[in-house]
Amino acid sequence: MPIRILDAATVGRIAAGEVVERPSSVVKELMENAIDAGATAVTVEIKGGGIDYLRVTDNGCGIEPNQVRLAFENHATSKLQSADQLDDIRTLGFRGEALPSIASVSRVEMTTRARGQDTGVRLNIDGGADLRVKETGCPEGTTFVMKDLFYNLPVRRAFLKKPAYEGGLVGDVVARMIMGNPDIAVRYINNGTNVYHSFGDGKLRHAVFAVYGKQTAEQMVEVDACEGGTRIYGLIGIGEQAKATRAHQSFFINGRTVRCALLSRALEEVCRSRVTIGMYPMCALNLVVPPTSVNVNVHPNKLEVRFKDEAAMRAVAERLLRSAFEGERVLQLGPDRPSNVSVERVATVREIVPAPSTVEESQIPALTVHREESPAPATESGSASNPGSWPVESRPVQRREKPVQLDVFQRVVRQELQKLGDVRGSALREDRLSDIAPAPMAEPIEQGPLEAPPVQSQTERESSEMPDEPHKPAYRVIGVVLNTYILIEADDSLVLIDQHAAHERLQYEKFMAQLEAGRGSQQLLTPMILRLSAREIALIMDNLEPLKAAGYDVEPFGETDIQVRAVPFILGKAELKPAFMDTVNALNRVRSATVDLRRAEVMQMACKSAVKGGDPLSRDEIEALIRQMLETGAPPTCPHGRPVMKAISRRELEKMFKRIQ
Repeated sequence: MPIRILDAATVGRIAAGEVVERPSSVVKELMENAIDAGATAVTVEIKGGGIDYLRVTDNGCGIEPNQVRLAFENHATSKLQSADQLDDIRTLGFRGEALPSIASVSRVEMTTRARGQDTGVRLNIDGGADLRVKETGCPEGTTFVMKDLFYNLPVRRAFLKKPAYEGGLVGDVVARMIMGNPDIAVRYINNGTNVYHSFGDGKLRHAVFAVYGKQTAEQMVEVDACEGGTRIYGLIGIGEQAKATRAHQSFFINGRTVRCALLSRALEEVCRSRVTIGMYPMCALNLVVPPTSVNVNVHPNKLEVRFKDEAAMRAVAERLLRSAFEGERVLQLGPDRPSNVSVERVATVREIVPAPSTVEESQIPALTVHREESPAPATESGSASNPGSWPVESRPVQRREKPVQLDVFQRVVRQELQKLGDVRGSALREDRLSDIAPAPMAEPIEQGPLEAPPVQSQTERESSEMPDEPHKPAYRVIGVVLNTYILIEADDSLVLIDQHAAHERLQYEKFMAQLEAGRGSQQLLTPMILRLSAREIALIMDNLEPLKAAGYDVEPFGETDIQVRAVPFILGKAELKPAFMDTVNALNRVRSATVDLRRAEVMQMACKSAVKGGDPLSRDEIEALIRQMLETGAPPTCPHGRPVMKAISRRELEKMFKRIQ
C-alpha cells in the first residue's frame, strides 16, 4: 500500500478532533483565551446545547487588525516565543491550535477591537475556508460566535449527546472557570436563561455562592496554607456537603483547570473520617507551585498535568490540607469570644440571708435573674477588647473574678451568675442540675462569721481586674430522647448528640493513640476472669505486647483462664468481654496490616466498644461524655463519617412553629 501525505484540510480536521470534542471544550478554550487577554468580564451564551449557537464575549485586550488573519493559522500564538518557555508556562494557552481547530469544524464569526483602536474588525470563516475580513464598529474586547458545530463532519455530530446533556457539560466548564477565577465576572446564559452570574470581586466564597448557592458556600471549610514554594488555598465541603461522585471536586494548578488524581487522593485521605463511607468531599482548591515543577504539556486539552516528584507533592498536599481542620473539636458550642456578651444581673432578692456563724446550703435564697444583651462599647479610655474599660454595670460576666471581700451571700450570687459553671453540691443543683456545665469548683466557699464588706468607690470597682481565662460557652443538659440522642441547650440553639457516634469517635481517637503511642489504660477494681480455649490462650500469650499497646493488661490465671487487669476505658460503660475478644481475634490482622487495614480494625473495635443507641446513660456519664467531646481534638463525625451532632438554631425553631416568617 503506497504512503501518501495528507492534504491540509484532512490534517486540520484530525487535529481539530483532538482539541474540539464537544461544545464544552470550545467554551474552555475561548474562556482561557479571554483570561489570558486580561478580561475582567466574560459572557457565555449557548443555544441548543452549544451545538447550534455558542457565543463568548470578553472585555480583554482584543486583537490588532493586522493580526486577525494570523490568529486562525495553525500553531499561531502570542503566548509562546521559544521552546525554552515550555518548561515555564505562565499562561493558560500556548499551543496555538484553538481558533483554527474550532473554525475548521463550524461556522465562525469573530469581532474584535484592540485597546486604543478607533474601530474593530469582523472576521467570518466557514469550515476553515473562505475567510472574510472587514472593518466594523464594536466595543473593546473580542466576541466569538460559533454556529453549527461539526456541520461538515456528520459522523462526529452524530456522536454528540442530546442538547440538554451538552449544555450541562458547558455549565460545568463555566462553573469551574468561575471558581478558578473569582476576580472575573462571568455570566452564563443557556437558551435565554441566566444560569450563573458571578460577582468578580476576587472572593472565592462568593464565586462558590454563584455556582452552588448560599448554604453550600457558607458551610464549606476554608484552607490557606503554604510550605516552601507550594501553596494550597480554597474551600472544602465535608459532612452534608459530600457528594456521591467526584464531579464536584474542582482543582486548579497555577490558575489552570485540571483533572488531578493526586490532589483528589490527598483530599480524600485527609477527609476520610469526615464524610460518610461511599461519599466524596467536594472542593474548589487552588494549588500554586513553581511553573518549572509541573508539566502542563501532556494532554491535548491541557486537562492533565504531571509533577516532577509526585510522592513529595502528595505528602505536602496532605499536610497543607490538614491545616484546614486544626483546632476542631468533636463538639463546639458557640464562639470562643462572642462580640455580644450575655450579661446576667440580679434584679430582685426575695429575702435576706440571716447572719449566723455558718450558712447551710439549704438556706441559700432563690434568685430572680434576667438576661440582657450588652454590646461591647468603645470609649475614649478603652475599647471592647480591654475588659477594664467596661463600666461595672455592663462588664461581661466571666468564669471567675479576682477574689474580693464579699459576704457568703454575695459570693453565692456571684458564682450563680457566672454561667452556673462552678457551683457544685449546693441546693441549686437539685433544681437546676442541668444548668451547670461540668467543671471542678474553683475554690471552696469559706464559712464563718460574716463581716461587713468594705465600701468601694465607683472608680475602685471600675478598676477591678478582669480574669485572663478564656471564655467557655455554657450549656444546659435537657435530657435524652429514645435513650439515644442527648439534648442540650447552648447559645440559643438546640443541640442533638448521637451518643453512639460521639462515644465511637472518642473510642477511635483513644485506640489510635494507644496503638501508635502505647499510652496507659484504665485499671479495673476487680480483674475480669475469662475462660478460653487452649488456642486462644496461646494466641494471647504470644501477643502480650500488642495487647498492652492496645490498653489491655493480661495475665494467666490457671491453666484454662486468664485475668484482665486493665482495659482501654472512657466512660466505663463498654462491654468488656466482647470488646476484648474482638481485639484478640483481630490480633493477627492488626500486627501485619497496612495502615488502612489497621485503621479499619480500630474503627470496628471503637464501634463495638462504644455505648449503643438505646443504652441508658446516667447524668454523670452524659456530662463526662460532653466534657470529653469539648476537649477532644477530632472531627465532629464518627470514624465512618456519620455526624455526631446537629444544631437547630432558635430562628429555625421559630420558623418551624410559624412564630416568624
